[in-house]
Amino acid sequence: MGLFETDENQVERIEGMTVEYPYCLHRRDLTDFVVPWHWHEELELGYIQEGVSRIITLGAEYTIPRGDGFFINSNVMDQKQNGAPGRRTVEINHIFHPVFLGGHFKSRFETKYLAPVLQNRQIQVCPIRRGRPSSDRLLNNLCRLKELQAERDTEFQTRSLLSETWLLLLEELRDHPEARPQGGMEQRDRLRSMIAYIHRHYGERVTLAEIARAAGVSQREASRCFKKNIGQSPVEYLIAFRLNEAKKLLRERGLSVTEAALRCGFSDSAYFGKAFRAAFGETPGAYRSRG
Repeated sequence: MGLFETDENQVERIEGMTVEYPYCLHRRDLTDFVVPWHWHEELELGYIQEGVSRIITLGAEYTIPRGDGFFINSNVMDQKQNGAPGRRTVEINHIFHPVFLGGHFKSRFETKYLAPVLQNRQIQVCPIRRGRPSSDRLLNNLCRLKELQAERDTEFQTRSLLSETWLLLLEELRDHPEARPQGGMEQRDRLRSMIAYIHRHYGERVTLAEIARAAGVSQREASRCFKKNIGQSPVEYLIAFRLNEAKKLLRERGLSVTEAALRCGFSDSAYFGKAFRAAFGETPGAYRSRG
């Protein structure tokens, strides 16, 4: 899992996504890491290979156990984390831009099959539960899609199988909707602006005033927006994000504790160690040595 990157419109850039082939397969290990709040135009269809995943949106939470799957609509803000701490959790995720299935603008594929979902803001996340013929076929397709990616020259097969899977998803959404409405658009947009600012500048000295300024609101309103929607203050979210990124640097890149602390915006390595232990139950050094 790479660092969170956004374009000029604060939309996440998906690693591996290209204009020429707007589909990619991601394998995410959520055992020790949290996927921070993010959003993007691309659609997500995935399943849990091991463990249990928690998908959190503004106003709703979904628990997805091993073998079950999920759909996340375009531009939905969500966070993912291990739903069974202490157990290994791995997610297999197919991410694709709507144009991959819809083709050119206003095509029949887009207007008849994609737009009704993309434009329905009541649809945020749809869990896909095992035990029904359509959902079992959908989940089997997601597994087959993963296997296809290990072979050469499978672009057409991938698009064909994903199209079939989309039709099964439409059945799932129609027969067993587990959708929740998104929060107010104004608050959502403010939160996006502030979170994007934190993700871009977390390695620097960041103040509450700067976070609030990113959304054009007062510090009081910034704090209220965070607390109401994600249950943390802006500073609490900043520290949690820094700690999560530090874990990646310690485990994946082998940086020293001091280097990881400085790179993630902690000027005091002693405070970093204290915060890390409070959050994860062990020192940064012990965590690094386990890797």
